[in-house]
Amino acid sequence: EFALTKIEESDIKDDSGTEPVTEDEADPEDLEVFYPTHQWQTLHPGQAVPAGSHVRLNLQTGEREAKLAGGENGKSDVREEKRKKRLGKMDIDSNSFTSQELKKALAKMKESEKTERMAREEEVRKKFRPIEELKEEFEKLNVKLETDYEIMVKLIGKFNSSASTLDEKVAALYDLEYYVHQVDNAKDFLSLGGLQLVINGLNSTEAALKEHAAFVLGAALS
Repeated sequence: EFALTKIEESDIKDDSGTEPVTEDEADPEDLEVFYPTHQWQTLHPGQAVPAGSHVRLNLQTGEREAKLAGGENGKSDVREEKRKKRLGKMDIDSNSFTSQELKKALAKMKESEKTERMAREEEVRKKFRPIEELKEEFEKLNVKLETDYEIMVKLIGKFNSSASTLDEKVAALYDLEYYVHQVDNAKDFLSLGGLQLVINGLNSTEAALKEHAAFVLGAALS
């Protein structure tokens, strides 16, 4: 089927020197309203076509035909319906947009996007508690978050303290062995005088201190 989607008005004048009167120049009150559907229908002379309709010239019959914009066989265009809902109650015919309507439509779209973004942020806030709140709860429970460095300082101090018992010193070495497995902690351990601690442990007369001091040295060098 061959068809043209746009009809150009002729600029040719008749022999009298006047332009021929076209159907579009007829008195609007005398025009018969054409009610388009999703099927192509023949346009009769004098019929007014609603804005937004598709018009073509059927080259086989020589007649003008028109139909509603959108899908055929009565099927609605889903994307068009969504666009209508998003833009609100306004004329969304692409041929009848005004600058004011476009501004309103863009404003509504931006407002909708902002609302959706705020909803997502609120959902994330509900899933994750702020760090300030967690700190407050830890303080109420008298729980202090310490770094590995701070913990090693305390363990070394406990081992070197003359007030510490043998079991406390062994426990300090045991915990130090765990921390110095990490390279960064091993470097911090040496900077805190850890090598001298190991030497003192190896030179101790207590077999338990010698054993755990050797473990600490091995862990720091691994």
